[in-house]
Amino acid sequence: MPEAKKNISPDSLQDSELLSAKQACEVLGVKPATLYTYVSRGKLHPVGQSTGRESLYLRQDVLGLKARSESRLGHGAVAASAMRWGQPVINTSITEITSRGPKYRGYLATELATYPGAFEGVAELLWSGVLPSGRHTWPVEPMDIDVQGALDGMHIERMPSLRMMRVLAIAATSMGGGTLAEELRSGSLTRYSRQLIFAFVGCCGILGIKKKFHEPVGEQPIAAHIVDALGMPADPLLVDAINAALIVGADHELSPATFAARIAASVGAGLHACVVAALATQVGSTLGGGCDQADQLLRGFASQAQIRARVDEADRHRERLPGFALSLYPDGDPRAVLLIELVKKLGKQSRQSELAFRFIDDVQSRLGIHPNIEVGLAMLCLAGGLPERTAGALWGIGRSAGWIAHVLEQRLAGFVLRPRGNYAVR
Repeated sequence: MPEAKKNISPDSLQDSELLSAKQACEVLGVKPATLYTYVSRGKLHPVGQSTGRESLYLRQDVLGLKARSESRLGHGAVAASAMRWGQPVINTSITEITSRGPKYRGYLATELATYPGAFEGVAELLWSGVLPSGRHTWPVEPMDIDVQGALDGMHIERMPSLRMMRVLAIAATSMGGGTLAEELRSGSLTRYSRQLIFAFVGCCGILGIKKKFHEPVGEQPIAAHIVDALGMPADPLLVDAINAALIVGADHELSPATFAARIAASVGAGLHACVVAALATQVGSTLGGGCDQADQLLRGFASQAQIRARVDEADRHRERLPGFALSLYPDGDPRAVLLIELVKKLGKQSRQSELAFRFIDDVQSRLGIHPNIEVGLAMLCLAGGLPERTAGALWGIGRSAGWIAHVLEQRLAGFVLRPRGNYAVR
């Protein structure tokens, strides 16, 4: 006998990103007992609870489980479901997602953030598989390309709310242009990689007082260069917190943007073009501005009454708040936990950051939903007095190290990423 009534159309639930247990059962076409079996076996994870203490599930996770269940129909269906949070599709030795956060080539990212605690070393670990001992910095070389000229040509000053992902894409595009053969013959992949990151650091100057590209000078940690570009004093605690943020955000396995970089690499695109592909994907409507949205959310409270009203609204609409409820970490994102703890050590908090902390606490206690790394980055920038949109810049700078690693790994794999389409008449 059938286990439950006929599946409902997922489209009827598009307005709600969080589903109740009853709604999840309707989408999956199963009884509550089967749903709870899925949960107990780790096939589906609750991400929060309503004020009535009812478990909530991410719509995308429920649809992913539905696709995996349907994949038993055959190999074609298995391949199709793999693209929806399904089975692994690419072998990689770079990053493993664990309950304690990402592991970079066997090293837990949150532990690397404290020892040896150097973003430069972690980037080289991702690229080569070798973790340099102790802290070290990269020498700054003069840039061959006029990045400031490229940014001026885009008239960024006319777009005060332009997301930093687009700014970074402009910088990467201006620095690229050569063929893959020329890039490989140069023997300077490490130099290209470092220069790209330095260029992204310089783009932080657009958020600073001068609103201009700030070319890094002197030999100091990348985190200190970022503070310089923003035109801020080099508070050691702030520099250390930024350094930790870059490390824990450096990679997260096959995110859509990382997958885009690998696709570009598989067909012979140059390093800069691969990173541009990743950046272009990241600014898509689903992913784009995750840090910016979290930043705006946390900076938008003037009273505890506003906080209560916003949490009530999210509860009523079963809304997935920006920067909360990452399904990979149903018990909370360890990267966010680390960053928030570092933020609390920065010293006396402003009224704005105190309200933001209160909001995070209320969301966790009332909705049972935990913050992601985006909220951790936004809190760091808010409490550290960094300009708006800096969180997105930090995310892009850190993640560029991971994108580069995946580009290098995909080149060594030596095959083209080209899935087939399943033609269906509609």
